[in-house]
Formats: sequence, C-alpha cells, structure tokens
Amino acid sequence: MPTLTWQAPIRYGSQGDETAFFTWLQSIPGVASVGGHGRELHIRLRSKRLSASSLRELIALYARYGGNMHELAQFSHPSNESWFKVKGTYWYAGVFGSGGVA
Repeated sequence: MPTLTWQAPIRYGSQGDETAFFTWLQSIPGVASVGGHGRELHIRLRSKRLSASSLRELIALYARYGGNMHELAQFSHPSNESWFKVKGTYWYAGVFGSGGVA
C-alpha cells in the first residue's frame, strides 16, 4: 500500500477545522487508514492507482492545508494525464514544477 507522509505542523484554523480535515481525509475512498508517528501523519492508500475523484479530493485537501503537493506526482498515469498534468491548473506547479502538457 502506498503511504503519503505529511510533516507537522498542519495549519488548522480551529479545533473544528482540524476535525474537518480528518473527516474529509477519511472520507476519500482511496484512503485506507490514517495514523501518526511523531510529527508525521501517515496516510495509507488502497492503491497507487487512485480514481479521478479520490485524486481530486487529495489535491484539494493538500492545497487547502498546505501539504507537499509534489508528493501527489506519483499518481500521474496515462489514464489521468488529460486533466492532471495540464499547466494552468491550481495544483500543477506544486505537483509537477514548471514543465508538462500545455
């Protein structure tokens, strides 16, 4: 199972915001489990091939809470490149840097 590692601190605006973060994260179908170790949050995924909706939710969550967007590049696959690797999207530079599909 692939595991994403989120380094603390995650920037929460309030206790309710923290609750919303974990509720959102755990509601993503591709997420198998969430746990912590020290100052790291470990997000275990069911597969390296995420559905488009699961990947979009992870992109949004990472963007909203300041996650390392580059960690999501590993989910690029020919089946999702038509939307995932398009320059100009709000996530593109954070995930892929400056090159890619125009």
